[in-house]
Amino acid sequence: MTIVNLMPAHRQAPVALWLLARDFDASVSKIAESGAEAVLVPAGHELAARLADALGDSVRVVERNPELGFVYANPSAAAKVLSGEKPIPSCANGEGTDSVIEGSALLADEGSRWVWLEGASEPVCLGATATVAELAAAAGAEEPKAVYVGYPAGTLVSAADAEATVELASDYVRVYTAKNCMANALNEICQLYRHETCGRCVFGHEGSHQIATIVADVCRKKGKPSDLALLRDLCPVMQSQCLCEQGRVMARTVMAFLDLFEAEISAHIGKKTCPAGECKAFLTYHILASKCQACNACVDSCEEDAILGRPRFIHVIDQKACTQCGACLGSCEYGAIVTAGAVKPKCPPKPIPFRKR
Repeated sequence: MTIVNLMPAHRQAPVALWLLARDFDASVSKIAESGAEAVLVPAGHELAARLADALGDSVRVVERNPELGFVYANPSAAAKVLSGEKPIPSCANGEGTDSVIEGSALLADEGSRWVWLEGASEPVCLGATATVAELAAAAGAEEPKAVYVGYPAGTLVSAADAEATVELASDYVRVYTAKNCMANALNEICQLYRHETCGRCVFGHEGSHQIATIVADVCRKKGKPSDLALLRDLCPVMQSQCLCEQGRVMARTVMAFLDLFEAEISAHIGKKTCPAGECKAFLTYHILASKCQACNACVDSCEEDAILGRPRFIHVIDQKACTQCGACLGSCEYGAIVTAGAVKPKCPPKPIPFRKR
């Protein structure tokens, strides 16, 4: 059985549906000529009924929950859907008799691929393979750090290898820059995989839960020295033992992040700092003495009494008492309160008298 999958592989990247709406008649022809017996579309989508009318009895249109986008890329899971069962994989891709044709690949011109770059308003058309430099340029990224191609590729390539070619085997591509924390980037990816897991096997279900928990703890300033070693032990087992691609790709992605950016991720554990200044748990709040007007407004806004000072004195934030709630940021009309990552501004250790400038 062959099935065309129009379900978005990433919630932010409904490329196949975008292509279908862009040129409906041509897309219908390609689906009809593919030899597929069915096509999967998100339940309630405005194009579902129109597609069913256009295809008639030649190809069955099946509407399903789009929240399980990753699962439908597995042929055995997609086949179960057609028989009215839950989309639970029974084998990995290529190991069964069924096959899935990804809609974004089918509806694109030969040799090209439409992908959704993070932050873009619509997909862009690129070659089926592109260099890291080309992807960074397409994203308009300044100081690129790495290129990530999402599920089912799970590929991460350092931007330093600008001429390396990347196969665009996914609808979703993100270019990370110097402003991005790679620990936080990995956490976002792991949380997505965690909620997409089918629950069919122990390694995929429990393994994805453990990985997501460990990486989240690293970003919440709760990481332990043994965490990265545990990830390196767990991921190879998942790659070989997970029943379908969700767990395998997740494990491969984690290993790629550790291989390329272990030092940056380790800094969250050993040095208790986020080098990129993106992880909220590692941000600290400071009052710049050069801008503080000693108005006392920030003192009233802090429920934790973490701001030291009184009228006519330059205020200081007690870092041990501060909970990083951010309430003080909006209270200062002079812009004296700032956040800082690895590099901290010089501030007085205690309140000092205010001298009108």
